[in-house]
Amino acid sequence: MRKDILIADYHIHSYYSPDSDSDIEDIIERAREVGIKHIIITDHYELADEHANELDVDVYRREMEKYSLPVGVELGWDGIKDLNVDVSKFDFVLISHHFVEEPITQQSYRNYLLRLLDIINRFDGYHALAHLDFPRRYHKTNEPFSVEDYDIVSEILKKLIKNGKSLEVNTASIERYGEPNPSIEILKLYKSLGGRNITIGSDAHSLEQIGRGIERGIEILKELGYNYILVLDTEWREVKI
Repeated sequence: MRKDILIADYHIHSYYSPDSDSDIEDIIERAREVGIKHIIITDHYELADEHANELDVDVYRREMEKYSLPVGVELGWDGIKDLNVDVSKFDFVLISHHFVEEPITQQSYRNYLLRLLDIINRFDGYHALAHLDFPRRYHKTNEPFSVEDYDIVSEILKKLIKNGKSLEVNTASIERYGEPNPSIEILKLYKSLGGRNITIGSDAHSLEQIGRGIERGIEILKELGYNYILVLDTEWREVKI
């Protein structure tokens, strides 16, 4: 990895998530080893019944503050269960939606997008939208979202832009099928609509995954004409890529 290009990784899971066993100190050390300048740990606070996981937010916050880290979370919501978390206690909230009907088809994709649009129309307490075309990871051939669904994708992106939210470039899928979530075509669409607020994250669930795909993700953004990603210090700022 080229250490001058790993500006940030803003999607990392620790042992506070049920699908990771990484210690905070080990995450920090691993990020240092691979040359990542900024990290935010974003553990699952999942409100959907199937994957439910609630954090003791005050304990979690004290743990992150002990290491002088921003307090991040990946808030997973199905749009149904009571949204009973005080998101103001987090410095960085990734909103996500993880439910997809099986078998996974273009209709599954469309239903997912409609639910996602409904969620962001009803909830504003987030900073970035995680892995927009997430279901593509689990399609048997990783089929891209159809352009016929770009009407809904556009509505989602316009909502982000209007409300000053960010779009996450999630690089976990690059090693699976060569593109981030969202896809290159969706990133083109976001730019054409005037979108520029981007965060980037590896979606790491193990120490070895920290920083995965970030270098290629940055290259893709630059190829598409993006010049900056967002990082959080005492406030949000753009960093040139």
